[in-house]
Amino acid sequence: MRHTRPVLSASLLIVSLLWIAGLASAARATEEPTDRIIVKWRPATADASGELPESAMRRLEGSVGTKLNRQRSLGGGLHLLRLDSVRSPAQLDAVLVALRSNPQVLLAEADRRVHAHAYTPNDPLFAGQWYLQSQQVAAIRANTAWDLSKGGLSAASATVVVAVIDTGVRFEHPDLRTVASGGKLLPGYDFVSADKAGVYATANDGDGWDADASDPGDFLSAADLASATFSGKQCGSGTNKDQPTRSSWHGTRVAGLIAADTDNATGIAGAGFHLRILPARVLGKCGGYDSDVLAAMYWSAGLSIPTPLLSGAPPANANPAQVINLSLGGVGSCSAAYTEAVRDITAHGVLIVASAGNDGGPVDSPANCPGVLAVGGLRHAGTKVGYSNLGPEVALGAPAGNCVLTGANDPCLFSLDTTTDSGAQGPVGSTYTNSINSNVGTSFSAPLAAATAGLMRALNPRLTPSQLIARLRSSAATFPTASDTTPAPPVCHAPASKTDVQDAECLCTTSVCGAGLLNAGAALAEAQRPAAVAGISGTVGVGRALTLDGSGSGAAQGRSIASYAWSVVGTSGGASTPAFTNPNVATTTVLSPTSGSYTLRLTVTDSAGGSDSAELSVSAATSGGTTTSTAAPPASGSGGGGVLGLELLALAALAAQRRRCLHGPHDGRA
Repeated sequence: MRHTRPVLSASLLIVSLLWIAGLASAARATEEPTDRIIVKWRPATADASGELPESAMRRLEGSVGTKLNRQRSLGGGLHLLRLDSVRSPAQLDAVLVALRSNPQVLLAEADRRVHAHAYTPNDPLFAGQWYLQSQQVAAIRANTAWDLSKGGLSAASATVVVAVIDTGVRFEHPDLRTVASGGKLLPGYDFVSADKAGVYATANDGDGWDADASDPGDFLSAADLASATFSGKQCGSGTNKDQPTRSSWHGTRVAGLIAADTDNATGIAGAGFHLRILPARVLGKCGGYDSDVLAAMYWSAGLSIPTPLLSGAPPANANPAQVINLSLGGVGSCSAAYTEAVRDITAHGVLIVASAGNDGGPVDSPANCPGVLAVGGLRHAGTKVGYSNLGPEVALGAPAGNCVLTGANDPCLFSLDTTTDSGAQGPVGSTYTNSINSNVGTSFSAPLAAATAGLMRALNPRLTPSQLIARLRSSAATFPTASDTTPAPPVCHAPASKTDVQDAECLCTTSVCGAGLLNAGAALAEAQRPAAVAGISGTVGVGRALTLDGSGSGAAQGRSIASYAWSVVGTSGGASTPAFTNPNVATTTVLSPTSGSYTLRLTVTDSAGGSDSAELSVSAATSGGTTTSTAAPPASGSGGGGVLGLELLALAALAAQRRRCLHGPHDGRA
């Protein structure tokens, strides 16, 4: 897109300069008094060592009216001086003006104090949101990430949408306002279907798919548990899972962790600051159905659903998500339907984040599906929380909430505070979880990772799902090798089966808990690097030219791609080293191998010196047709034009036979 530069009128320019001057005055008012200044002498007046001769220094002191004490050289001709006394910002300004007007002085600046960046919002409950800060080992350092990106300049300008596929949300919550009222909640859709013709027990709202994504409550009464729909399903509470339950307001909790209104002087801060939320309701009483989850995933990603097999299909999603959060799941391996859906949706440039589960056993589905960012649960000290599932499918760990060694009625010391409703059944009033009404579970680990990924996409819109996962993993902090508990917990191991439960604290390793501890600040720093995206097309065959395309690569906000470099990583099977028509442009050509194979690499470098690489492999044995690499995602905020094929929708309908009752929301409840 071509951007034109606005032309300021003379009056507007004057107003702008006065406004900037006002900002400078406001900035000075916040600076500390100091006696430290940094100077650089003009080359013609400095001696061979870069210092001002002593006689010249004495004359300078007379003209400025203060003693200048040399401290040390800083390199590059810069020197630190101390004044004879500490000066207020206004007094220091006068000294600096006098120094800068002297012909011997090239520059003179205050030696200001610097601090580690850590943005602090004004939400009154932020102080208790330990998991967003840096006081605890497992905290994700979101406040340092916000110095790099808040997902936009405001909620109104946010470009990244995170879909929360869950129980729906409470739209009236003051920390989860709608976009229309200046908040970040998009309208969403309700995908909870009938249990059978005319029966909407799971939905609890009297109807099936519709445009109302609000959560009516998922409580289970004694009558519900005795009904034909839920009897024997073990979705209640208590030891035998047969006791009534309160409504969880699970989707409202998840949405709050991702993007509660932040810096609004109300309630909590959302990890994603200005990110927007797209609620898709798939869970109700006793969980939900695979088919509803699958349909919601496609719709949330902007892939439309055709009408022939389904009356009343939802309208096209006007606000496609770039990240999908699934704080839900069930036992077993990844099904063919979920495998297909994840493949389609990630190919469309959408990252899927899912919670690992809460049994201390193998990772649940769909978190165990290839291409999904599976998130395990950690205690505040960085060890695996007892209930979290674990295994090689886990990509990284994040805070899940834990109550340490408290009594039955004592506060939960490390709950994850978030938005909720106080109603035991239907909604009664907006409120927040806390140390008494605690909030724990891997359901709440996943949204912290989803929010971080959303901020990364906002900072660098060209990052693909695989690149987001790779950078989240490479930026993760190292797991601790000790705990705060006595005796020391054992080292975690991969569960051999669902009955091989490891439901107590253990010391994480990278083989079962992921690459490390989610670190939002470090992940945003990684997102600043450019994203290399390499494509190859053309018919493979002797002497045929293949087109290499790196134009899908992109730089982070405020940067641009400065250079492209194609190179040959290696050859095998007798393949000759190929030559590029031009190895230093975004799009070039290369001849197909006559035998064997070769691997090519694209390296892009941005205007700030950051770089990234992507590789392609081509084999002479490849059959005819077009070969392509992973494509770049659509630009943030753009829709998708794909369609969910009829054969896959039929497969999804068959998947409705498999009910998600034993594990619906991953909220850590017993």
